[in-house]
Amino acid sequence: MTKFTRKRQAVSVVISAMLIMGITAAGALFVSNLIQTSSITSITQTPKSTLTANSVKLTAFDTRDGLTLSAIPTLNNKFDNELCTDRCNANPDNIPTSVSGEGTEFIVLQIRNRNVNPITIKNIQINGITHTWASETAGYDFDASSDDGPNPTKYPGDGKFSILPYSNVVTLTQRSSPTLSGDQEARLVIKLSENIFPDIGLGKSILVLVNFGDIQPAKYVIVTGDTK
Repeated sequence: MTKFTRKRQAVSVVISAMLIMGITAAGALFVSNLIQTSSITSITQTPKSTLTANSVKLTAFDTRDGLTLSAIPTLNNKFDNELCTDRCNANPDNIPTSVSGEGTEFIVLQIRNRNVNPITIKNIQINGITHTWASETAGYDFDASSDDGPNPTKYPGDGKFSILPYSNVVTLTQRSSPTLSGDQEARLVIKLSENIFPDIGLGKSILVLVNFGDIQPAKYVIVTGDTK
């Protein structure tokens, strides 16, 4: 009887060991599949576009209805208690203080590309109206002290923007492309579109979307008449 019991105990030990080995192997396979699935899900749930958009930081802005926006000597808006857009559509490419017919007014956004890779600014939406890069200004020194005619080169025209260095220490030459390298900071000088209706009163919110191609845009809400 004792010999039979010992045989049964020996068989039980073997079976238990086999069960433990099987459970361990199955568990390892399950964990491996779980890790692989989680990695795929993580990439899907956190698209590259979101990471890129979040890496663009608004470091400063100037939406004042006044003079020397962003400390740029020739960049002036007219004192009329609003940012003129629709009402200034007769000569929209003129500077706001023009004696021959005022043009649309300016705002300035200063942004920094916190991404390690370059980004290209495709367009900027202001209250739903698209503003494109003024390629004709590439390489020209910025000067909004007087009118520059249709399709101006010294400053962006109606519904467009140009890009300046973030500091006034260097010559204010407008950039030759809308691309910012990794960790680069710059100022976007935007001449508001005549298609923005109605004119933007002071103290009003402006919805700004900075678009980088097909990726999710960087989104900001700023207030007119304010500076940061």
